[in-house]
Amino acid sequence: MEFLVHNISHSDLIVELTWLRDDDDAHEPRNGHVPPPSVPRSLLGRPKFSLFQQISQTIMDKVEELRAAPVNSTHLSSSCEGSDSLGESPTNATTQHLHPSMLDIAPEQRRRGRRAPEQQSSGWKARCHDTQSPVGFKLDQCPIPVASLHDFQIRGGSETFQLIATHWKKVAITAVYFPLIALLLPKWVQVLREFKSESSRQLIYLISGAGIPRNEAHSIHGNSTETTAQLIALFVQQYYPQMSVTLVHSGSNIFRFDDNVQFMTRELRPRLEAHRETLVDRCGDAWKAHFHVTIAYTDGPPARLSALNASLRIYKPSYLHLWQLRTFWHERKLSMADVDFHSFENIEASPCVTVTDADAMTQTLVKEMRIFRDQFLQAEGEGEVGNFWLRKSRKPVLAVLLIEKEDAQGVKRLIVHRGMNCEVSMPTGSLCAERNAIGSALASDPTLKRRALKMIGVLSLNLEGGGGSSVQKREETTTSVSTTFADIPHVGKFQISKLKEEATTTETTTLRGDNEEASDLGVTAVARSQAVSATSINVTGASSLFIRSPKRRLEVENSNYQSPRKPKRPRTFSCDDTSVEALLSASESKTDRNPLAPCGACKEWLVKIAEANPAFRVVTFDNSRCRSVYVNQIM
Repeated sequence: MEFLVHNISHSDLIVELTWLRDDDDAHEPRNGHVPPPSVPRSLLGRPKFSLFQQISQTIMDKVEELRAAPVNSTHLSSSCEGSDSLGESPTNATTQHLHPSMLDIAPEQRRRGRRAPEQQSSGWKARCHDTQSPVGFKLDQCPIPVASLHDFQIRGGSETFQLIATHWKKVAITAVYFPLIALLLPKWVQVLREFKSESSRQLIYLISGAGIPRNEAHSIHGNSTETTAQLIALFVQQYYPQMSVTLVHSGSNIFRFDDNVQFMTRELRPRLEAHRETLVDRCGDAWKAHFHVTIAYTDGPPARLSALNASLRIYKPSYLHLWQLRTFWHERKLSMADVDFHSFENIEASPCVTVTDADAMTQTLVKEMRIFRDQFLQAEGEGEVGNFWLRKSRKPVLAVLLIEKEDAQGVKRLIVHRGMNCEVSMPTGSLCAERNAIGSALASDPTLKRRALKMIGVLSLNLEGGGGSSVQKREETTTSVSTTFADIPHVGKFQISKLKEEATTTETTTLRGDNEEASDLGVTAVARSQAVSATSINVTGASSLFIRSPKRRLEVENSNYQSPRKPKRPRTFSCDDTSVEALLSASESKTDRNPLAPCGACKEWLVKIAEANPAFRVVTFDNSRCRSVYVNQIM
C-alpha cells in the first residue's frame, strides 16, 4: 500500500477571474472611453481568508453541475441562468468574449462557435498549456459571476487591482486550479514507477481544517479548507481514477499545536492503523515491506505540519517537498523541478554517502568490515554457523568496533575488534554482534575507557543454501578455515588487520572484497610491514584455499554480493488484487536487511557509551556490497 498525506492550505486553490464583455462592450466605447490595451482580459486570484469556504462551495456546486450536465449550448444556457453564483447571472452570449487561451478551442472550431465532438466530454477539464498536465477545471462554459473584486487577492498587486476595478464591469470565475496537488501527483507517480510500485494500491489522505480568525466578526468556519479538499478529491477522481481519496477534517483551531496533536492521534493515525492491521492479518511480520507513507511538505501552519510529521514518524515516511509554491501563480505553468523527493534517511539528516566521500576513520572501518565479510563468506559451510550458532534465524550479523588509544610513546593508534551474533540457546536469549564486539574489546584491554570507542559498524548477511552445508565445498580445498583465521594478524594497539595481495606463480589472491586500495588510511609503515609479514600465506597449486579468483567465484555464487547498488524499496501490493500466497512466498525470499539498526538492548549499551563519548557513531551499510554507508550519532 502506498499512502500520500497532504495538508490542504489556502495555497491549494487559485481561481481565474475573467472580464466578461458584451458585444456592445467589445465594439463600442463606454461613455466615450475606450479601454486601453494594457487592461488584461483575465487574471489569477485567490479568495480572501474569511471568504475561502464560501467561494469554494460555490465553485464546488458549479463543478458538480458541469459534471452531471451534457455539454450542449441549450442546456448550458438554461443551467447558467438558474445556478447559484456570487452575483448576477450572465447570459449565454458572454461566453464568446472570454479570453481565447482559456477556451481551449481549435481555430476552425472557434470560428464556428462550437466545440469539436472529441472535446465535448472533457471540455470542462483544464490542463497546463506548457506541460499538458492536469491542473484544474474550466468553468468558461458556465462562468460564476463575481459581485466584488474585493473578495479576492489579485495577482499583480494594487496597481493591477485599480486598473481592472476601473474597466472590468462584469467579472466571473472561469477556471479553478489546484497547483500544489497538480505537481504532487505526477511526481508521486514517477517515484512509484522508479520503485516498481505503480501497480500497488494508492491511497491519498487530504487533511483539511479551519483556524480561528483574528476578526471576531468573521465566521469561524469562513476560512475552512473542507470544501477545497472535496474539490481536490474530485480532481483526483477525474484525472487519476486509480487512486483512492480519503478526506479527514479537523474542524477549527489548526493554528494550535495541542489541537493538531489530538487530531492526528484521534483521527488520522487510526485510519492508517486500520490499513496496517489489514496488512498484518494478510502477511504477518512482512507488513512493513508493503506499507509506505509519503508526506507532502507544501504549505500550512507550522503547528499542523509539525504535528503531522511527528505523528507519522513511526512509519519512517518519505517526503515530497514542494519548495517553490508560487510558480503557477506567477507564470501560469507547472514545473516538476519545484518538487523534490526525499527518503526518510535524508530527512533525518543522515543521508547515504559513498565510502570515498566519508572521512578517513569511516573508510578504515569499511575496509575492515569488507575483509571480515569476505572471510566469513569464504568460511561459510566449513563450521557450524548454519546448523548450530545461527540455526534458528540463519541471519548472521557482523560488527566491527573501532577504538583509538595512545601507545607507550603517546601516538594514537587505531584498534579493531570484531563481533558476531550467536544463538546458542534461545530461552536464554541471543548475543548480538555489537555487544559481542564491545565485550571482546573490554576482555582484551581492561583499561578501556568509553572515550576510546570511536565507532561501530553493523552489517547483515544471508546464509546461502540450507542446513549446515550452505555453500558447496570446493574439491580443491584442503586447508581448513581454522588455518585461514589463524593467519589473521593479532589485532593489537599497533596495527590494523590487513591481508596481503600477491601476484606469485601460483596466482594467489586474497579476499579483500571491494577494497582494492593500496593505502592503509593512517596505519604506519611499520605496522603495515608487520601486518603484511604476519598475513603472508604460503600455498602451492590447487591445494590452497585461496585458489585463483575465489572472490570472483564467491560473487557469482553468493547472493550477498548481488545486493542492489541503489537504495531498495520492496514492491508493494494491493490487498484487493494480490493473493496472500504469492505475498508470503515473496516475503520468504532472501532480502538484504541493510541498513540494520541496533536492537533495543544494543541501543541501551550504545547510549551508555555515548553519554561519556557523544561523538561515538554507528555505521550501517546500504547493502552487503558495502559501497555506501549511513553514519549516525547516538546522542
